[in-house]
Amino acid sequence: MEGEVPRSGWREMAQWLIRRRRLFRVIGDSMTPTLMSGAVVMLDPRAFRRQMPQEHEIVVARHPRQTELQIVKRVAAVIESPAESGSPTNLLILSSDNSAAGSDSRTFGPVGLDLVLGKVVSRLL
Repeated sequence: MEGEVPRSGWREMAQWLIRRRRLFRVIGDSMTPTLMSGAVVMLDPRAFRRQMPQEHEIVVARHPRQTELQIVKRVAAVIESPAESGSPTNLLILSSDNSAAGSDSRTFGPVGLDLVLGKVVSRLL
């Protein structure tokens, strides 16, 4: 499972140096065995500017009920919801790899794309 997130190489480090990547430390066991507590991952904050997140991608988002809390979760589904203005809104169903630890969309519901901070693209050793 941990092989799903590749190790950061020199290209990712170069992207970080020019501020196109952010570092994020995983806290908690909700994404084990893919990402262990304490793991540091590289986050692409621009990943979803031109395309929607895809199922199975790992993202970092603000918790919808505690916006100061940042969470790392897997995209389980992307759903289109009718919006009041007439144009549809995309919502994400986020899930934990370890459903026994932490919360996910089963407890806090779908998450809007505006809460997504970026896509996890690699992990540091």
